[in-house]
Amino acid sequence: MHESFAGISVKTRGFTLIELVVVITILAILSTVAASKFIDIQSSARASTLNGIAGGLRSTIGMTKAKALASGLTVAATNPGGVGQQAYVINFPFGSAEVDWRNLCPESVAEIADQLTMLDFIELSGTNLISQINNQYTLIGYDIPGFSVPTNQGCYVIYDSFGNPDCTVSVVTADC
Repeated sequence: MHESFAGISVKTRGFTLIELVVVITILAILSTVAASKFIDIQSSARASTLNGIAGGLRSTIGMTKAKALASGLTVAATNPGGVGQQAYVINFPFGSAEVDWRNLCPESVAEIADQLTMLDFIELSGTNLISQINNQYTLIGYDIPGFSVPTNQGCYVIYDSFGNPDCTVSVVTADC
């Protein structure tokens, strides 16, 4: 577009309103797509973190069971209780852990020995993970709904040390 000002021809450049609206619309569409991809990446990252924690828990279980078997422990038919439970303690360089008499898995929280928890076996510092723990369950994750009984909702790992015939590690990613 050419304009004349005081006899001098000036070339003006600019965007029309329609061009600006088209560019803003394109940017809005791109940001919507990018945001949804970012949210999906965050969900995938959380699920991957939980799977890594589950792997660490499974390694701890395997190591503890191997130490229990190597020290001569076997699965009992009934709870030995009291003094009999003292036999179900496994020593590690950082403390002693109690194993369950049903399956030789480390208890989520030991009642005897050094009262180690499953959290003592894995490193979670520097993360924004939360955990809840009682004698049977260890829950670790980002969203743990209630604690009385683990559910299929939330974003966390469930370790059940009292499983019979074996303890279990499950990953819940419904709300990651």
